[in-house]
Amino acid sequence: MSISHLLKAVSISCVAMVSCSLSSIAQTASNPIEITYFDSQIQCGEGSSLINVKVDVYSNQQFVQTLSLKDTVYLPINSFEELTFEYNFVDSECSPTTPTEMILAPEDTVPNLPGAYDQDSIQEMLNGLNEYEELFLAELGTTNPDSSAYDLQDVVLVINNNPTDPDIYTYTILD
Repeated sequence: MSISHLLKAVSISCVAMVSCSLSSIAQTASNPIEITYFDSQIQCGEGSSLINVKVDVYSNQQFVQTLSLKDTVYLPINSFEELTFEYNFVDSECSPTTPTEMILAPEDTVPNLPGAYDQDSIQEMLNGLNEYEELFLAELGTTNPDSSAYDLQDVVLVINNNPTDPDIYTYTILD
């Protein structure tokens, strides 16, 4: 069963340091999930160079790993509400805004937003997923959905609810 089917009551809570938590009353499957930092496209103003965004992953408020683009982490979680994400702009004059986050499964209704820069649209990304995968989308540049900068593709994670290698389901909490 996918996370989006289980997360019928999702709320997003953020604090000033741009750390967000997806909260839900539903439980995920007892098997670990795989999260891959699939794509990122954000600029500090029109025409500027792309920003390198690092994603810190926390489980139950314990640091797990910093993800760079194309990195993967396997998490043995009981509920998706255990995860929080913190976004860090590397070598940029800009700072992330309060994130807007969304989880989409292939059969979900998709916001009608074009792909950012050279990215595929959200629908095209979803079309490329397996039925057990979902997209986690984060908008970090603006909180205004009417802005041309609002594309929900500043950070794109792929959530694999059916990882294939059972021997890699461990991670170390770092202090």
